[in-house]
Amino acid sequence: MLNFYNLNNHDSDKIASAIKNGKSKQNIFVKYNDPTNEFTSQELKLGFWYLRNKTLLYKILFFSLVGVNIILVGFSIWQWIIYILGWQNAQQVQVELASSVNYTGLHPHYSAQPIQAVNTQIFSGHGDEYDAVAELVNPNSRFLVTFDYYFIVNGTKLPAQKTFLLPGEKRPVAYLGLKDSAGAVPVIALENIEYKRISAHDVPDTTGWQAYRLNFKVSDFVFLKSLAQEGANADAVQFKLTNASPYSYADVNFYMALLQNGQMVGMLPLHLDSLKSLEVKNIDLRNFAAGLEITEIALYPIINLYDSAAYLLPQSY
Repeated sequence: MLNFYNLNNHDSDKIASAIKNGKSKQNIFVKYNDPTNEFTSQELKLGFWYLRNKTLLYKILFFSLVGVNIILVGFSIWQWIIYILGWQNAQQVQVELASSVNYTGLHPHYSAQPIQAVNTQIFSGHGDEYDAVAELVNPNSRFLVTFDYYFIVNGTKLPAQKTFLLPGEKRPVAYLGLKDSAGAVPVIALENIEYKRISAHDVPDTTGWQAYRLNFKVSDFVFLKSLAQEGANADAVQFKLTNASPYSYADVNFYMALLQNGQMVGMLPLHLDSLKSLEVKNIDLRNFAAGLEITEIALYPIINLYDSAAYLLPQSY
């Protein structure tokens, strides 16, 4: 402790005299200068303040901690009361969490729906040949579907063929050149069905995206009856096909439905080695089915837009 009466303290007599005459200790220490330079008068004042209020500070800290503990214990007791009162509900929640959930049923929007067969028909072809045709619908707006299909005609299973349906696409599939199938009712079967989800990040609107790329236009349609073609009588189906899209395609296939007053009465295949953007091709096909009066046609492109190999130039959708 600092000795105010140390001989080295030349102001000790003045301090003692000031205390004796009743001057404030605080005023004395304000004017005090430590000869050892160990601490300042401000630090000395803070030290005296702490000593005078040490008990009060302890009480404040003690009661603050007690108050925090009371709040925490009270909240815990309150939660336990709620849990005990809701015990039966808690047990029910545990049972539900432990049970399996059918997410397909809860989220039908995210699950793939089966392909729908709208209609199956038999059409007359060349001579004694017939064509089995079925109209299929992919009801899924976010799934590309690939599958194998085959027809059963008069109890006979025909060879399977592989194809696909774009998201939301309605398109006919066919087996051409059946023998002795007049009046038969074909049945179509699908197998090896695979669904591929089209990401909304890649294609936000599949309907508009596909329509923009499958923009084919038919013009100058002409149907000519009974033209001689290689020694056989055949009807001519002629028209201009325009690729109005900005994309070029390689190895393009179409099914062309022959319509009579809006009703499908026949089917013809159409294959093109390539079809460039904005290209116009003059199409001339022969139909050997007798007795048809074709008033219009409907063209169904068979192009997998989600396969880069379908494009004449490398593309990524």
